[in-house]
Amino acid sequence: MSKKQRQRLHIALSVVVTIGVAFFALLPLYWIVLTSLKAPGTEFRLPIRYWPDEISLEPYRTILGPDFNVQRAILNSLIVSTVTTIGALLLASLAAYTIARLRFTYKWSSLLFIQVASMLPPIIVIAPTFLIIRSMGLLGSLPGLIIPNMIYNIPLSTWLIASYFAGLPFELEDAAKVDGSPPLRIFRQIMLPLAAPGLFSAGVIAFLGSWGEFMLAFTISMGLPEAQTIPVAVQGYTMAMQRQWTWVAAAIVLSLAPVIVLVMVFQKWVVQGLTLGSAKY
Repeated sequence: MSKKQRQRLHIALSVVVTIGVAFFALLPLYWIVLTSLKAPGTEFRLPIRYWPDEISLEPYRTILGPDFNVQRAILNSLIVSTVTTIGALLLASLAAYTIARLRFTYKWSSLLFIQVASMLPPIIVIAPTFLIIRSMGLLGSLPGLIIPNMIYNIPLSTWLIASYFAGLPFELEDAAKVDGSPPLRIFRQIMLPLAAPGLFSAGVIAFLGSWGEFMLAFTISMGLPEAQTIPVAVQGYTMAMQRQWTWVAAAIVLSLAPVIVLVMVFQKWVVQGLTLGSAKY
């Protein structure tokens, strides 16, 4: 087989694998959207219809109405994810700058330790997290969700931002030190703007992780509507709606809409931030 034939075979196999992965990933999403557009009670009809004869928006009107008020859960998720992202980036950028740019003993060991800590299964830390949040009096509140989510997102954010910081030339800091700039000003005015793609990538990952987090949110919210994020609210709808899957599907579509828009709009910058700093560690 010639080199040109091998290249064509490689491209053909890549296309087939890509189509297969896309089909596997998008089929559940398509079925959820399809179910959400059916009239309540028609989702069980046979034979299976791969597109409804008549599109109905009744499921969306129901869950957006006063009986379920899914807007509140979406707003709670937006608050928790946004504040978590800002706090995690602030703390992670300071830790990443220290590890990547300053010279001290055990700097690489500290980065490795941070990453190992993030590999613990969430189920292991749920109980101690619950006890800590309860001792702080934050059960059933949004701050009780924000603080643990922020801490959970710091390790991965630190790793990503440190990888980006490590790729920046040290001459920038040396020149700023000659001009008399203190370390905090160098960090704030020089290093952070240059590391913006890495910060953005870490921020998007932290936002998505907080938005879809369920176990912690289910435990800390204590079933209170004022503290429920959208994953917990959707899980509650499956019982409250008495298995009206068109309503549940509509709630899932609304919960996914902000995430899909975020990824579609900013995917270019996310990929750039991940790849530019990926070669250092």
